Amino acid sequence: MNESRLFEFLATCDPSALLSLLRAAYDAMDHDQRQAVFGRLVKAGPPAPVDGEALLDEVEEFRRASSAGEYYAPFAINSKNYMHIPEETKEWFERLGELLQGSARLTAQGDHLHAVACFDALYELIHAMESGEEIVFADEIGSWMIPGDEKQTIAAYMASLAAIATPDEFTKAALPLIQRDGWQSFTTQAYASAARVATEAQRAHLEAEIQRRKIRTP
Repeated sequence: MNESRLFEFLATCDPSALLSLLRAAYDAMDHDQRQAVFGRLVKAGPPAPVDGEALLDEVEEFRRASSAGEYYAPFAINSKNYMHIPEETKEWFERLGELLQGSARLTAQGDHLHAVACFDALYELIHAMESGEEIVFADEIGSWMIPGDEKQTIAAYMASLAAIATPDEFTKAALPLIQRDGWQSFTTQAYASAARVATEAQRAHLEAEIQRRKIRTP
């Protein structure tokens, strides 16, 4: 393919034709190629307002597809391919990160009801993945593969919980994340986020359960 001739021709195309070509190129790329070409453009764009009901529908569809094995792509692991990560696994983590970030934007918008519903579903799915259910496949997988800052995501989750949950509901949602954080060297600071935003009643109930279950905190 003659690169000079190609780009001379592209310079004469109208925007709609170029957009169609970009879409075709995107569809032909694998995950890493899309990130290399389009990743910075997506991150540079301003975050759009999120519709809570629409995002919850997306989360439920993602959970359904994940539970149905649509992202599960196993292969025979050996000494040569053990570092390979299937495209489906990369796509799952990328989509998960997008939905978590969308949920955090719902928190920022004050739509705590939809934010909590989305976070609940997504963290149930993360727990299933970390527990070894057949959601995605690779030699080593874990929440460390989720793009974005999970510390900020969990802080948003806790803020929305504090806004709408009863003390019992707050504790039931927060405790698994606090316990998980203890297993992961407190990298997400889930306990600090919960304590910072909880009401007095939520905090008292949470502390009582932490003591009863002997859960580690920083």
